[in-house]
Amino acid sequence: MAENRPPHIVLLSEFFVMTFRPAFSAALLALFAGACQPAETPAPAAEMSGPAADAGVILSCSHKDFQPPSSTSALAGHRAGPLKCLDVDLDLAAPTSSFVDETGASHSFAEFKGKVLVYNIWAEWCGPCVKEMPSLARLQKAFAGKDVAVVPVAYGFGKGVTKESTLAKFRELVGTDLPFFFDGELVLQSEAQTGALPATLIYDKDGKEVARLTVPTEWDSPEAVALIQAVLDGKS
Repeated sequence: MAENRPPHIVLLSEFFVMTFRPAFSAALLALFAGACQPAETPAPAAEMSGPAADAGVILSCSHKDFQPPSSTSALAGHRAGPLKCLDVDLDLAAPTSSFVDETGASHSFAEFKGKVLVYNIWAEWCGPCVKEMPSLARLQKAFAGKDVAVVPVAYGFGKGVTKESTLAKFRELVGTDLPFFFDGELVLQSEAQTGALPATLIYDKDGKEVARLTVPTEWDSPEAVALIQAVLDGKS
């Protein structure tokens, strides 16, 4: 049963590593596949970038002796407990590609400038994504009335996946507590330089990425709420 497997194994087995795309190299697929076995030595994620770095993070964090690498980020202290896999050193800008809402209207992250943006990448067939989605809705409620926007954008890939089928699943999970967005062109995730599902990327009020988590978690946990509050307070 998926619920009895560690998060990285759930990620790997739900749908061909949850991240299979034609652009992925054979080496990257092998790297993800290797996460199904206990690693003797943590993978050197810092030596990779983009999807490969995400694979390295998943492998590294699964190791029983994993210790977060040194960092000068003010958010480094949040890399513990459910957030031990948090990456706080990428320093990337928010993607500029557009995506659509349930009506087909186009949107972009520019609409959220001036707010802390919590960008979650998910898919209707991704078990870990589905499991964590309600906690994202609770996170948004925890910051009601504050400059925090939780923005899930569905990854529109997979047999039988449509905007309509994804919307139905989304409403089942969170009702109207979060906005629905869909990336049918599959460009937003690529621009964000991640191949993981689920993945949650956090941007400060200026649109700079300050943290990302490429494994599922409970986003309304005290640790996660403290992280978002720190970003809201201007720490990065």
